[in-house]
Amino acid sequence: WILRDNYDLDKNNAGANGDDMDNYLMSAAEVQVDADLTDNVSTAVRLVNQRDWDDRAASESSNQFDVLVDLASVTLKEFFYSPLAVTIGRQDLWYGKGFIVGAKQRDAGGTITAHEYTAINSFDAIKATLDFDPWKIDGVYSVIESNLVASADDIWLGGLNVGYKFDSYNAEAEAYLFVKKDRSRVAWVTATTTAASDKNLINTVGIRGSMEPIANLTLAGEVAKQYGDYSTFATETRTRDATALDLSGDYKFKDMKWSPKVGLEYVYYSGEENDNPGGAGGNDYEGWDLMYRGKFDTAIREFQNLYYFTADRGGNTASTATDSDSGATNQHQIVLIGQLKPINNLTLDGRFAWFRFVELPTANRSKSLGTELDLSLTYSYTEDVSFGLLAAWFFPGKYWLSGQDDRAADLVGSVKVAF
Repeated sequence: WILRDNYDLDKNNAGANGDDMDNYLMSAAEVQVDADLTDNVSTAVRLVNQRDWDDRAASESSNQFDVLVDLASVTLKEFFYSPLAVTIGRQDLWYGKGFIVGAKQRDAGGTITAHEYTAINSFDAIKATLDFDPWKIDGVYSVIESNLVASADDIWLGGLNVGYKFDSYNAEAEAYLFVKKDRSRVAWVTATTTAASDKNLINTVGIRGSMEPIANLTLAGEVAKQYGDYSTFATETRTRDATALDLSGDYKFKDMKWSPKVGLEYVYYSGEENDNPGGAGGNDYEGWDLMYRGKFDTAIREFQNLYYFTADRGGNTASTATDSDSGATNQHQIVLIGQLKPINNLTLDGRFAWFRFVELPTANRSKSLGTELDLSLTYSYTEDVSFGLLAAWFFPGKYWLSGQDDRAADLVGSVKVAF
């Protein structure tokens, strides 16, 4: 059950139904079958139906009754070489904390409104894994979007991830390179022209690690750079130079009543300069590309102008996740985290987040984006059934103009059955 209010940050912008509040239910049903066949051969198939309950548009097109294929893969272990395993087909990919590659969020049937809750996050990919414990090396090739067969207009992702697990401090480290080639000829709108882009190359290289230096204390860090090409229109290609950073720490008081846990996390995504339209002066493009991040720390802000457009856009809903006001780029965010367990099967979580632009998307405004408070409750009814309740509020900062700076609210109740 989802109840949302003022997601566009304008309480007077009522929309077609004379109401600025969404109130509806959705569901997702997943059935997965795993099978071990002959020696070292296994398969996985997962079928999904997800939908807003009795959505009229989906009902008329019958999409809400569709069963979609989320997983369809075969894994070959000891493939010509004992440490080598190869997985071919539609599969989940998640590396580290999912900061760069974790989810390809999709709603293929157009049957849900809250896209961040999609159950379909898989990739069409070929993955080869070399397991030299404590070393693990993954090579990945994924077709993200295949367009006209006879044209060079596809999107593909390739990558190499090398991980190592240490003998002490429960420590681990990874280094990676992921390359996304986008030749889909997406239209990029600038102040002077609109044309097709056919040269967007995103090389993302980074390192991450985590450790427990003392009991109950976990520290983690990840830094990544993006370089390559960014095309704004047919006659210009700029050089990419973007940076992202994720630092976190948390401590569990296991011996105290209610088992409290506290944490702090800082995330940085570089942004494009407001006074540099079209790459004036030959400057590099510094906006961070979302890639296929699966890790999101808040319920509202990180999806603004990604899935939910604010009134400040002025109706320009054609903009993309690369725009400087999106929750996917151009942002500092600091998140204070707390957790309590009053009883064994009840968990209370709280997050308070502060957001600030790195570069101003619009001149002569404040960089203060705002703050967000997320509170959640999870009750484990049985081993198979759990209930959840999330309440979140985004409080706009001084960046937002008067009349477009109303508080956004989110209330989500859920029941989950897994067996």
